Amino acid sequence: MLLEKLGIFGWKEADENLVMASLLTGDPLLLIGNHGAAKTHIANKVAQSLQRPFLVYDASKAMFEDVLGYPNISKLKEGVVEYVPSKVTIWDKELILIDELNRAIPELQSKWLEIIRSRKIMGFSTMVKWVWAAMNPLSYSATQVLDEALIGRFAIFLYPPDVLQMNEADRIKVTTHINGDDAPSLNEWSEGNRIETVSRQDVSEVGEKLTSILKSAAKHFSHLKKEMSTLSEFLAKFADLLVRETKGEVALDGRRLGFIYRNILANRAIEIAKAQILDLAAINFVDSARYVLQSSIPVGINDESLKRDEAIHKMEICFDLLSSYFAEDSEISKIDIIYELFTTDDLMRKAEILLTENLREFVCCKAWNDLLKTDGDITLLAYTALQVEAHRPGIVPAELLESISKKVESARLSSSCIPMLRNKSIEYIDEIEALLDQESELARIVAYGQVKKMINSGPVSIAKITDTKNLIRKNINTFRDLIKGQRKQELEVA
Repeated sequence: MLLEKLGIFGWKEADENLVMASLLTGDPLLLIGNHGAAKTHIANKVAQSLQRPFLVYDASKAMFEDVLGYPNISKLKEGVVEYVPSKVTIWDKELILIDELNRAIPELQSKWLEIIRSRKIMGFSTMVKWVWAAMNPLSYSATQVLDEALIGRFAIFLYPPDVLQMNEADRIKVTTHINGDDAPSLNEWSEGNRIETVSRQDVSEVGEKLTSILKSAAKHFSHLKKEMSTLSEFLAKFADLLVRETKGEVALDGRRLGFIYRNILANRAIEIAKAQILDLAAINFVDSARYVLQSSIPVGINDESLKRDEAIHKMEICFDLLSSYFAEDSEISKIDIIYELFTTDDLMRKAEILLTENLREFVCCKAWNDLLKTDGDITLLAYTALQVEAHRPGIVPAELLESISKKVESARLSSSCIPMLRNKSIEYIDEIEALLDQESELARIVAYGQVKKMINSGPVSIAKITDTKNLIRKNINTFRDLIKGQRKQELEVA
């Protein structure tokens, strides 16, 4: 771990990689954690190692003139807007940390929007390349709710560990660590011998390694962008599934999707570069991509942690449904099938996918559980599934068989489920009874369902009866094929 050599202890490698991904792309990073979690320390040490001009701004105190400087009066007389720079102005800084972000009142929060997004202030360009920010959880006193527009400016959200979340070895390192702000008077009495845990040479060596990794990762980023040409399609599907799964509570906008897209590519590029330069084992792409997604979506920042945990759980569900995309032999067509399964309203198509496609067990269980929770009538699908299981055991998840069988409603197995004919529709009673006269139980369920739809759709006509007859015949054949057929993969092997 490179961060450990800078005196940053207890961090996960996944978080270190995301810090480096932010350095690679320049997309903003927000650190959320308790006091003493080294949020400011990491920004300072990274800037030192890369030898980049750095400054911390306290968002709760910094005034506009602190960041911008005072107007140059002599230039204003000439009609030129210019600001007098100082050691604390932003113009010549390359990495800045906006500290105590959620202690700033809304009026002070809003002044950082332009800087975070475009590295400009009042339309004037700055030298800033990296914008990081830090905040305490909302449970702290004197904190403010962050404006959603401000949250939306950040690409990555990291939660540095508290010392009690670390293992004992890391807690010991934290205890004995002395950085530049600790025990400031010791050097006064040490006769020129600097008493620091991390030496300047250590910082310089880390900077050299960081630079090498970032330069290598930039090349990998370009290659990955070409290799993963369908990543945008994956994210479009993921976003749709997530908004459905969370019932609209987590809706990703275009900027957020762009952040996630770059974060996944940048993080993977960092992983590859680190593995090559530091001679490390390759990291599983599925696991790292899942973590990148979680760290790229702002949930729970203005809410209680329980809500965040629930949202992350739903993110994981949506990701796991589509996670085969990140497998080596992945094809976007396989993801298309799963996506269609969870988004189509066509019960027939759901049945076809569930009972013929070779889907992972997790996908099948999730799809069946969703169907079992629905208020709609799935008698036909449940009946067919049970018949398929009887002919070809193992198609339907065993633990769900009992629940599925309960969805076969007895009322749907007789003509009593069909609405009464009224007015002129009564004259077609014979034709309708003919539609219901089917030989098998499966055929009768199909017929009852289609006739019910026809009657509910308005006045009955010969044309409607003909169309319904054709639909009944087609659906009966489809469901018979599902019961008798084999999964596609089995057919291909045969």
